[in-house]
Amino acid sequence: MEEHAPRFNLSIVSSDVEVGGARLSAEYALSDEEIAIAHWWVLINYEEVKYWKELHLSFPGVDGDLEYHNMTFANYFRTWMDMIKSDDNPNWSHELLLLAMQPQRARVYPTCTVNGVKFVSEERDNRRRTQNSGVMAKGHGLDYYGVLHSMVELVYAEGMKVHLFKCRWFDTGAQSMKMDQYGNLSVNTATSAYEDDPFVFATSVKQVFYLDDLAKGDAWKIANIVHPRNIYRAATLRVTIPGPEADAYQEPNAVGIHDVATVRENNVKHGRVLRIRDEDSTFIDVDPNEETNDDSDDELRHRLPYINSDTEENSSDDSDYEP
Repeated sequence: MEEHAPRFNLSIVSSDVEVGGARLSAEYALSDEEIAIAHWWVLINYEEVKYWKELHLSFPGVDGDLEYHNMTFANYFRTWMDMIKSDDNPNWSHELLLLAMQPQRARVYPTCTVNGVKFVSEERDNRRRTQNSGVMAKGHGLDYYGVLHSMVELVYAEGMKVHLFKCRWFDTGAQSMKMDQYGNLSVNTATSAYEDDPFVFATSVKQVFYLDDLAKGDAWKIANIVHPRNIYRAATLRVTIPGPEADAYQEPNAVGIHDVATVRENNVKHGRVLRIRDEDSTFIDVDPNEETNDDSDDELRHRLPYINSDTEENSSDDSDYEP
C-alpha cells in the first residue's frame, strides 16, 4: 500500500496513526453529546488554537471566566473562522476552518497503531495473552495512567481525521498511586477517575505494561512504560505494508542482545554445555567436547535440524527435509 503525504497541515492530523479491526458494536458508539465533548476537547487542548483561546478569554463578558469560556468557545471559534477567512489573517488557515466545524461523524475502533506501536482496547485485550491496552498521558505536573477503552476517529469536512483515545483513567490520588524506594510506581487499577474527561490525543500517549504488585496484592499493578526500540515506518524503509493490521517492521536483534548463532559459538569456544530446547519443549544437554558416534549425531541432527547451521551448505530447509 503506497503512502501519501498528509493532506492537512495540522499536527493533530497525523499519518502515524493507523486504525485496525472491525468497528466496535453500537454500545461503543459515541452519542451526539459525546461527539460534541470530544470536539470541544480537541479545541481546548490543541496548541495551535491557543491564540484564539487567549483572545476569547480577554473578551468583555468573558473576562477570564474559564467555565463560561469552555461553554462558548467552540461556537465563537467557528464564527470567527468564517468571518476572517478572506482577511489574510496570519492566524487563519483552511485547516483551522475545517477544525472549527463540528465533526461530521465519529468512528470507533478496537485497535490502532501509533508510530509503530500497537494499542488494543481493554475489552479485546482481556481475551488475549498479550497486553496492549495500558496507557499513560502526561499532564501538567502529573502523569495519568489507565487503559484504552476505544480508539475514536473524528471525521471533519473534506475527510480530515483527528484520532483520540477514549480511556478509563485510574485515580491519581496519594491513596491510589504509590512509589516504592526503588522508583517503581504501583497503581490501584480498581479505582477510576476523570469520567468526564476520557479523551487524549492518540499521538501523545505512551504504552504501559502492568505487572502484578505481589507486595500489595489485589488490584495493585506496577506500571512499566514501554520504550519500543528499532521500529521504523514503512516509508523510511521503502517496505510495502499490505494493510493497517500488518505489524511494523522491527529489527530481529535488539541492540546489545546477541543472536543465537553468536551465543552458540561462544559456548562451544569456552567448552560450555549447550542447553537447547527442541520443538517438543524438552531440553537436551549437549557437551561440545564429547565425542559421539555417527548414529547419535544423526539422531541429534534429526531432532534439532538447525543445530549444525554454521554454513549455508549445512543449513536445513524445512521444505526439503525428510526424516
